[in-house]
Amino acid sequence: MTPPERPDPAAFLDQTVDSTRSRFEARATLLGFADYLDRVAAEPAVHLRDAARYVRDAIGWFGSEPVERPYGRFTRYRIFDAAFDDGRDPVIGQEVVQEAVVGLLTDFVRAGRVNRLVLLNGPNGSAKSSFVACVMRGLEHYSDQPEGALYTFNWVFPSAKFGKGGIGFGGGRQADDLETYAHLREGDIDARIRCETRDHPLLLLPRAARRAFMRGLVGEDVPLPDSLAEGELSPKARQIFDALLKAYQGDLAEVLKHVQVERFYISRRYREAAVTVDPQMRVDAGVRQITADRSLGSLPPSLHNLTLFEPVGDLVDANRGVLEYNDLLKRNIEAFKYLLSTCETGAVRLETMVLHLDAVLLGTCNAGRLTAFKQSPDFASFKARIELVTMPYLVDYRLEREIYAGVLDELGRDLPVGPHVAEALALWAVMCRFEAPLVDEDDGYPEDIRKVLGGMSPLDKARLYAEGRVPDGTPRDVANTIVGLIPALYRERSKSELYEGRRGPSPRALKGLLLSAARGAKSCLTTVGLLDALAGLVEETAVYPWLAIEPEGPWHHPKKAIDLVRAWYLDKVEDELHQAMGLVDETATTELFRRYIDHAVHAVRGEKRINPVTGRAEDPDVQFMQNLEKRLRVEVGEGRDFREGVVHRIAAWRMEHPDDALDYGRIFEAHINRLNESFYEEKRKQSTRIRRDLLSHLVDDGTRLEPEALARVKQTVHALERDFGYDRSCAVEVIGFLFRQRVGAAE
Repeated sequence: MTPPERPDPAAFLDQTVDSTRSRFEARATLLGFADYLDRVAAEPAVHLRDAARYVRDAIGWFGSEPVERPYGRFTRYRIFDAAFDDGRDPVIGQEVVQEAVVGLLTDFVRAGRVNRLVLLNGPNGSAKSSFVACVMRGLEHYSDQPEGALYTFNWVFPSAKFGKGGIGFGGGRQADDLETYAHLREGDIDARIRCETRDHPLLLLPRAARRAFMRGLVGEDVPLPDSLAEGELSPKARQIFDALLKAYQGDLAEVLKHVQVERFYISRRYREAAVTVDPQMRVDAGVRQITADRSLGSLPPSLHNLTLFEPVGDLVDANRGVLEYNDLLKRNIEAFKYLLSTCETGAVRLETMVLHLDAVLLGTCNAGRLTAFKQSPDFASFKARIELVTMPYLVDYRLEREIYAGVLDELGRDLPVGPHVAEALALWAVMCRFEAPLVDEDDGYPEDIRKVLGGMSPLDKARLYAEGRVPDGTPRDVANTIVGLIPALYRERSKSELYEGRRGPSPRALKGLLLSAARGAKSCLTTVGLLDALAGLVEETAVYPWLAIEPEGPWHHPKKAIDLVRAWYLDKVEDELHQAMGLVDETATTELFRRYIDHAVHAVRGEKRINPVTGRAEDPDVQFMQNLEKRLRVEVGEGRDFREGVVHRIAAWRMEHPDDALDYGRIFEAHINRLNESFYEEKRKQSTRIRRDLLSHLVDDGTRLEPEALARVKQTVHALERDFGYDRSCAVEVIGFLFRQRVGAAE
């Protein structure tokens, strides 16, 4: 293999220098005020934004898509997929929260300013901080794009070699012919004073002129942000502006020569317009005097008599962006009472100045602390200035599965991981979080609906939410009604303090459980090892408060949930084993059911069907339909009703998925599974023989098997590896577990 050609360090450095310079110039990092004003006129939608509009636009810039689940239709905003960061640490699910936050940002835009704190509240580990972090990371990426350009300004004062009469510059080369000092080289500048609050450059214009200019760009119908329409410079910037205007005897053009408009970028690391305030007892902002700063000694004498102060702290660093109050209610209430006035006025009163903020205020807090805070006399005052957005644990196991899939992908680099581990853990987690369905007589449901809902197990509810699948054996008309009720069932406790998803295991703890189970695994990590780990976890009642919840029948009963997951898992493994044995062919079964649908549709419509073999029009085959319906356990005399139900289900699917092809495996999953079971029953004797041979193969490597039987067993193990993703060691462990739990028990 030819080794790669080593780069030439000198050429590499030259190329890097050139690309950095080109990038700097292309991004228009430094501008004079007049050049900046041209940019504003060319792209007012980019430059005439406050923090709320900017954050909302950033979320919209990444795009959105509708998502449909059995419990409702939602909008998912792609910023939470974290594609800008290679998909690292996305927010799984939580579309209700996404919609709520975007809706509140839109309210702020309409109001012209941020006037409330958005407080995400929920149980520990429900992704509240991850949600805010995803927004901030997205803002970092967006601010690096042309559409996300953000500008502030610095004050620039030329060195003594430039002559400028009237404000104390020394003699030397005249600067009268310069339109701006913004592009002077570093050696030609004696002092540069930054604007630590990142004031918007347009605030340098008189308010009336500024407002007229903006109205001329956007028209009368577009709301202007208060921070631009009514805002003023920060105190230090105002002092310098007024001193220069006085020195230049009111010549604004001369004052603006000292303005260097600078593009800035949102950064969590460097606390640029993205700041997280952790629980603390100190105030979030303060002031310090800067007139003693040595770098200011070169300012023109007309500015020497100013006593300049600059604000410092979290609020200052977050201005023009997002400020997160992490675990807000862990702080003493006195430490954040200033939010009462800040949320209302957008201002913070400091020792020597009033700091005006333009930032989106986000907070997170634990559900238990919020419940306690609601009992406080101060809560009523805060409620008017806080928008509560509840962020529960997920109760859709298919979404929850995605949380653990990433962990398992990492583990899979060093350790074989068997199928269904993430799915089994997710299923157990959501079953522990469910609340019992409300089936009081006052709920308005008919008796037959209440009977089904009241008899559901946590596993039934998990399938109902994630798959839209009602419990087996439910009458067709009742099943159709329940499917329509899923959104209402999903929301039935949303206004309660004990909303669904408030109590139960945290994904954070369960990720740790996966890592622990992987460390204890000998040769592979399978659901078998996971079940053992869960059995140990549920004994730690002193560690996890949710384990101390009094069970209500099967609800909030973690040990019974393990039993349900075990039975579910054994069914999965057994079905895969049957397919690997070649006893059940799901593709063939699906095709058989597709043929049945073809006959059933024509039978319901009273039409002839075209025989695909002969091409002749024929009546639907009644005998064929009845034989298949018998396998599906359809009662004699109910065949026509069953066929009509099949047709109605297809019609409902087409209405909900007008652009998608019919997916029979998804639409009729329960029916196809039941057909597979009926076929398996016919081949049970053959299956038992193969199982015994497999057991022999596992115990003594099949040395006592006949060559034909050994070949069949090896083919089965190979099919498990090839078709279902079982590593050899995983297949051995899982098959042994199945034999111990079911085959051995049956024999």
